[in-house]
Amino acid sequence: MMKFISALLSLEIIGAFFLLIVIRRDRYKFSLTEFLSLSFLLGASCSVFQLFLYDLAGIDFSFQNVVIMPVFLLILILARYASRPERSRDFLPIDSVDLKFSKIEKWLLLGIIIQLCWTIFLVLPIPVHSHDAVANYALKAKIFYTYNGIPSGFFGLSEATVAHPDYPLFLPLLMRWIYSFTGPNDLIINMIMPVIYLTFLGLFYSQIKRIANRMYALLTVFLLATIPQVYDYATIVHADLLLTAFITCATGYFLLYVRTGNRIQLDICALLLGSSLWIKNEAIVFTGALITVFCILVLRAGRSHKKRKFVDLTILLTIIAVIAIPWFITKFHYASANSDMNIGDLTPERIWQNIRDIPILLNLFQQEVFGPKKWNIFWVLFFFVIIWKRKILWKDDLFHITLFLMLAVAGYFAGYMATTGNNLFFYVNTTISRFMLHFTGVCMMLMMLLCGGDAFKKV
Repeated sequence: MMKFISALLSLEIIGAFFLLIVIRRDRYKFSLTEFLSLSFLLGASCSVFQLFLYDLAGIDFSFQNVVIMPVFLLILILARYASRPERSRDFLPIDSVDLKFSKIEKWLLLGIIIQLCWTIFLVLPIPVHSHDAVANYALKAKIFYTYNGIPSGFFGLSEATVAHPDYPLFLPLLMRWIYSFTGPNDLIINMIMPVIYLTFLGLFYSQIKRIANRMYALLTVFLLATIPQVYDYATIVHADLLLTAFITCATGYFLLYVRTGNRIQLDICALLLGSSLWIKNEAIVFTGALITVFCILVLRAGRSHKKRKFVDLTILLTIIAVIAIPWFITKFHYASANSDMNIGDLTPERIWQNIRDIPILLNLFQQEVFGPKKWNIFWVLFFFVIIWKRKILWKDDLFHITLFLMLAVAGYFAGYMATTGNNLFFYVNTTISRFMLHFTGVCMMLMMLLCGGDAFKKV
């Protein structure tokens, strides 16, 4: 366990370097919860990027090569604060912390803690076990560990050899990073999912806390944390919860940027969004949707702000491109096959058949909406709030998040219409619950904005 904790600390150090050195405290005031959560997510992204660049440069994934980056960055952090001790105020809270919790806040916090402990309890006794977890993530991580890198020709392998070689490698490379510290331990590696779950909730709370009061932020996080589909995916090695975390938090920072105009929040949004493209192919839909919303934001801006917004858009696109291009160049260079959506097989007849099967999609969707086993009453409550508050859905900040969700849903629907490997029932039946998970955090955010009322802080 200590080796696993060391692996987590190495990720925190890398992320902390960016927050303390690159994004300095005097430029952006972050809370302790935000600092720890965001450090982990950024550190995980950088570790994946580092290993991938190692492969491109022909550097093996030995322990010495893995730890050189966090050790070097830790030295830089220590040098910064040792040279000027007064900078230690960077670690002070951004504002006074009220330690007096109301009874409701205590119960909400206790509920979140119990849910987290229960998730850890479910994970500890078992190794990586589900089919997709083994085939798509654990097996690839073991291959990278055995070969001490990514084997030559890996991306050109057939589906019979490696499941979905076109899948982005974020989770397998993150697991490989942890294996550098722990060895290929199938029991301890499962703990990475509760850690992702915790950091997701922590960063989500920090974002809501910037908009609303503490009780409302805790209530929102409690509702998200106790959705069965969310905490179930915190117990299995799948990239879906990871994608949900990055997309939700990227959207949260975009919303904060719209409210405050703080460019640092947009930069963090771009870092998370670019990193999401390494997690799952579905991130392309969310990235395209958010870029489209930002373009509309630029067009709607007043003449005096249009130039600044255009510069911000350029920065957003640049950061995303710098992060994502190495993966896409590799993917297209090796022409990694996608058995689910093959453009060569996408004939008008196939599209028409998918269109005819839309009632199947709608039927399975309504089963998910009214399925308390996976969702409690979350989706019922969400659509009730949407109908109840429909008159304000397109006002002020709500315009951007509503449009973002609609574009993303349209993108997923188009993806279903473009499937070629099997019939639409097969794809919808096996993926719709996971796809709906991707939207859960953003939908919770929209519901929070619609119902906040007096709980909101002034901008």
